[in-house]
Amino acid sequence: MFRLIAAAAVLATSPLVTAPPLGADAPVAGPRTQVMTLASTHLSEHDGWTAPMLEPLIAKLVAFKPQIVTHEGVSGEQCEAMRAFPDLYADTVDQYCWDPSSIRAKTRLSVGDGLREVRKTLATWPAQPTASQRRHLAMLFLAAGDRPSAAVQWLRLPPAERVAGDSLDEAMVAILERKGKKLNESVDVAAVVAARLGLERVYAVDDHSSDAALVDEGKEFEDAIAKHFATVRDMPELARVKDREIAVTGAASMLDYYRWMNASGAQAAIIRADFGGALAQSAPGTPARRYVGWWDVRNLRMAANIRATFAARPGVRVLNIVGASHKPWYDALMRMMADVDVMDSAAALR
Repeated sequence: MFRLIAAAAVLATSPLVTAPPLGADAPVAGPRTQVMTLASTHLSEHDGWTAPMLEPLIAKLVAFKPQIVTHEGVSGEQCEAMRAFPDLYADTVDQYCWDPSSIRAKTRLSVGDGLREVRKTLATWPAQPTASQRRHLAMLFLAAGDRPSAAVQWLRLPPAERVAGDSLDEAMVAILERKGKKLNESVDVAAVVAARLGLERVYAVDDHSSDAALVDEGKEFEDAIAKHFATVRDMPELARVKDREIAVTGAASMLDYYRWMNASGAQAAIIRADFGGALAQSAPGTPARRYVGWWDVRNLRMAANIRATFAARPGVRVLNIVGASHKPWYDALMRMMADVDVMDSAAALR
C-alpha cells in the first residue's frame, strides 16, 4: 500500500507529458494538417503605417498557400450569443462586436439569418461566381457580423465592380471601403491573403466568452491587476518593442519587424513578465492569478475554434493571424493534436 501511495505521489508531481495524447507517432491516414501561426501586432495601434508597407509580409504569407485563414476577431455568432447575457458581457460586446442594427434595418436579416444564408450560399457556390453573386454574398457576410469575410468578397471583385448593387447599398460599400480607417490585421492582412489565394472567406476565432470567468471580480482584483500592469509597462523588454516599432518606416522594415516578432522565443521574456509575474504576485487571495486563469480559458477556446475550422477538412494548410502574446499558447495547444504539424512562421518569413 505504501509503495502504491509513493508511486501515485511521483505521478502527481511529475511534469506533464507534452506529446499529443495519442502519441507523437500516431498513424495518420492521408496528409497531416499544417498549421502556422503568425504573431502580429495590432495594426490599429500604429499611426502612420500604411497598406503598401504590408506587401512583402503578405507575399510571404501567400507563398505558404493556406487553405484556411483565421484571425483574432469575435464571430457574429458569439457576439449574438453574448448580447443575450448583458449582465455578463455588456462591456465585451461594446468593445469587440459590431452593432448589427443598421444592417438588419436595411436587409431585414438578423445575425442568425445572415449566418444561415451564408452557409446555404456557400454550399452551392459556383466555381465562377458573377460579380452580382459576390456583392450579394458580401451583404450576407455583413448581416452575419463577419466584416472581414465580406472584405474578402469585395477584394475578389474587379475594381470596376466594387460598386453598390445586388442588395449592397452605399452605406455597406462605405463599411467595405474603410476610407480613413486605421489598418486592421483581420482585413488588411487576413482578408487580403485569403482574396489573393482565391478563398471565399476568413474565420474569426477570438473567444471572449472567457470574460464571464471574471465577471464577479471587484476592487481587490482591479487593484492587483493595475499594480501588475504598471510593473509590466516599466519592463525593459517592452521598451525594446517600442524601439522596433518606431524603426518601422517602410515595407522592408515592416517585414523585419514581423520577422523579429516571429523568431523563436521572441515572446518569452514578455509573457514571463506579464503572465508569469501575475502568477507570482503575492497578495491575500492571489487575485492576479485569476487574470492568468482567464487568459488560459481564452486561449483554450480560441484553439478549439481554430480546430473547428479544419475538423472536417483534415490535411489542409491553416494560417492563423493573432496578437503576438497568443502565439506560444496557439503553438503549444496545436502540438497536442496528433495529426497536426505546427509550422515555423519564422522560416516562412525568411
